[in-house]
Amino acid sequence: MTDPSDGFTVENEVDNQTLLEDYVPGSSLASVDAKIAQLDAMFKKLCKSAGRALAFHLGEMPPPEPSPTSLIECATVDSMAHHLKTCKNVLVLTGAGISTSAGIPDFRTPGSGVYDNVQKYLDKYQLQSAQKLFSFELFQQDPEPFYALAREMKYPNVNVKPTIAHQFIKLLSDKGVLLRNYTQNIDMLQSQTGIPDDKVFEVHGSFRSGTCMNCGAKLDKEQLKEAIFSGEVAKCEESVEGVICDGVIKPDIVMFGEALPQDYLCTISKDEDKCDLLIVMGTSLQVAPVNKIPNSVPRSTPRLLINREQVCTNPETYTHMSAPLFFFDHPDNKTDVFMGGDIDSSLMELTKKMGWWEELKKMGGEKETEEKEERAGGSNSKLCKTKK
Repeated sequence: MTDPSDGFTVENEVDNQTLLEDYVPGSSLASVDAKIAQLDAMFKKLCKSAGRALAFHLGEMPPPEPSPTSLIECATVDSMAHHLKTCKNVLVLTGAGISTSAGIPDFRTPGSGVYDNVQKYLDKYQLQSAQKLFSFELFQQDPEPFYALAREMKYPNVNVKPTIAHQFIKLLSDKGVLLRNYTQNIDMLQSQTGIPDDKVFEVHGSFRSGTCMNCGAKLDKEQLKEAIFSGEVAKCEESVEGVICDGVIKPDIVMFGEALPQDYLCTISKDEDKCDLLIVMGTSLQVAPVNKIPNSVPRSTPRLLINREQVCTNPETYTHMSAPLFFFDHPDNKTDVFMGGDIDSSLMELTKKMGWWEELKKMGGEKETEEKEERAGGSNSKLCKTKK
């Protein structure tokens, strides 16, 4: 078929998929649709955040105030416990703090955190900051510093057991109320509890697999573990046309400077609108974009922070904030509750108020859980600024 007006000759009609593969080999309409949906979600979130920030800095709107409405009667632990028993879609955001009682250090705790205990690596490899050890740029240049740190931290460690916090998330899943757990952790402990994979979003990836940076070949968890603890940087042994690839194997974690999983924005955008309770546990909320989640749920949504200490209440101490994320001490607060101190102990208290403690205790192994309960004195003695 020829159209003399444009000078193009089309031999036969082709579908859109065929045209797409001609220009972008290996692509599919489904992948393009997914990318468009991702960009749309990103654009909406950027517009929402940018609009608020610009208006605030121009003085056209006051700093955010607590919501005048709430799904709970008052901002107390008792009200939160009662509400949790009626929830249908609980969104849980977790950080390294929920794994410390399992023996895995977090990153930022002074003295015991990873960032305070890597000076020998900074000196040996002449690095300016601890975060540099986890940067994709450094890994591309020299993967040895990261491999050395992973060996010392015993990642991936199959001998570490889930904590009460992990079992609590599993309990939410078993009761059919867990919308999703967004975890910043790479330790895979939540998976050991048996939480369905579709209920966990590993925002920063994990050590469950590794990928060759050259040919894309995959290593499973056991192969990756063996490679890491071999004492050398893992290299790909795949044969490409009779030649060993020898590319560097990178664990499938998200390093500084890398993009998050492609479906993150689409998934979190849908979940934020659905959730009727947000629980944040064991995180300083220093790392974007997950630190935006508390401010993205509907304003009437109750938010429970279970943490060693309060975070994101004072913009002067958080460079990424222009206004508080939580309003624990505000006289008009109707949504935000804080349980401070030891996380496992706080969850013991919360589940006892709900009548769920016996179930949770059995999930974690009664003997071990009872020992933790005994060490905690049966309650959380370090609770601070918690309204009963």
